Parts: sequence; C-alpha cells; structure tokens
Amino acid sequence: MIYIILCILVNTGLILAFRLFPKFGIDSFQAIVANYFVAAFLGFQIAAQPFNLGFIFHQHWIYYAMMLGLLFVSLFYLISVTTVVFGVSVASVANKMSIVIPVTLAVYLYHESISTLQIIGIVLAMVAVVMVSFKKSDQSVKITTQWHFLLPLILFLGCGSIDALINYLQRKFTSPEISNEYILSTAFMFAAIGGLFSFISLLIMKKTTMHSKSILVGLVLGVPNFFSMFFVMKSLESNYLNASTFFPVNNMSIVVLSTVVSIIAFKEKLSRLNLIGILLSIFAIALIALM
Repeated sequence: MIYIILCILVNTGLILAFRLFPKFGIDSFQAIVANYFVAAFLGFQIAAQPFNLGFIFHQHWIYYAMMLGLLFVSLFYLISVTTVVFGVSVASVANKMSIVIPVTLAVYLYHESISTLQIIGIVLAMVAVVMVSFKKSDQSVKITTQWHFLLPLILFLGCGSIDALINYLQRKFTSPEISNEYILSTAFMFAAIGGLFSFISLLIMKKTTMHSKSILVGLVLGVPNFFSMFFVMKSLESNYLNASTFFPVNNMSIVVLSTVVSIIAFKEKLSRLNLIGILLSIFAIALIALM
C-alpha cells in the first residue's frame, strides 16, 4: 500500500512542478533531457547489480527498454505540443484515459479477474477524468496542418503503451538477478541518449540555445522522476492491487490530488462540472479498489 501512496504523491508533485516551469522561464525540453541522466545514474546506484553495458546489450529485454526510453522522452514533448495546439483539457484527457490500454491488456493477456462493479468503476473513472479536466481551452491557437489532429490519439496510445510496457517488463523480466531498478535505469539511459541527440540536433540547426538554469532544474527533477516510475513497478510487484485495478486507482488519484492542490496553491477556480467530476472520481476509485 505504501508504494501506491508514494507513487501517487511523487507523480502529483511532478505535474505541479511542470506547471511552475513557464513561470520561472524553464525550458521544459532541456530540463527533461537533463533529468533522464540523473534518473538513470540514480537507478544504477540503487540497483543491486553493477552497471555493465555489455551485459545490458545481451539481454532479451533491451529492445523493450529502448522502446520505453524513447516513449518517455518523446511523450513529454507530445504533451507540450498537444497542450499548445488543443489546450490543457484535451491533453489531460488523452493522457489519463490511456488507462484503458494497460487495464484491457492486463485482463486479456494475464487473465486478471475483474468484477462487474470494477468495470463500472473504470467507466466512471474515464467519465470523471473528462469532467475534472474539462476547462475552456485557448482558441487563439490555429491548426495549420492536418496531422495535428492526430496528436491526442498519439498521446493516448503512447501513455497507455508506457503503462502496459512497465507492467509487461515487471511481470516478464524482473527477478532476483534483474531488478526493477536495473530495467528502469536502462530505459532512462536510452531516454537520456535519445533526448541528447535531439537536443544537439536542435542546437546545430540553431532552433534552440542552451539554458543552464533549465538544465540545473532538470538535474534536480531526475530524482523524483526516477521514483515516479520506480514506485509504479514496486506497486505492481507488491500485488496489493493487480494491474487492472492499480492503473485506474493511480491515475484517478493523481487527477484528484493535483486538482485539489491546484485549488489551494494556485487559486484555480473549478466549475460545477469539475467538482462533480472530483466526487465521481472518489466514488470510482472506491468501486475499483474495494470491490
């Protein structure tokens, strides 16, 4: 239970941290790239197995780790683009509704049992996410190319794929010899490498300039970012909740907590629809976790 609570708290903290970036002039992409170097380093220090590049490249899970790492770094960018083009509401809904993918795969591939009430809870959770996230978007941004319309769908599939991949790696490859930390750190390493190549390309094309403040913030961000994923794997490993119940409870709890903190810390005003959504979220979580 403690890992689930820590997972919710750390992920909520990350969301709130990203919210503050524009206020302090932090370049999100540079901070994201820097954070993965720290996350990878921290994970390899915690892992019982010593870092060995030759050993990693001979593992069957390396391709999954590469895929997960590239998803990590690219989806942060897609979230920012989706937010600019469609507004916060669409980006948030596409992200949180992605719980459908890992839950469906957990039931289908791993034959996890799920009750009728839990199915109702999952449906209510998705409705609640829409209600909580729905706010008036910025209509000043014009869609200039048709492919932008695919961004919410790509974000939905990508975020769901991350959760599904983490669940698969935890089930298939973690063992006393290969720990959660080692696999996650490898994914973070590939995220850092992929992000660095992208950043260097942008520098060469003179589409960005290096901001030392953003990089320093990213180095600090790497610590909670590592633990945000580490606690997901530990929560799944604990078997306190199976994957089909953990992901909805985790995602919905993050939505509710981040919303409440935003009201208190950032004086955000919620509509009646948002407030009903929060209450519905709590009810959905109870159905999924307790039934």
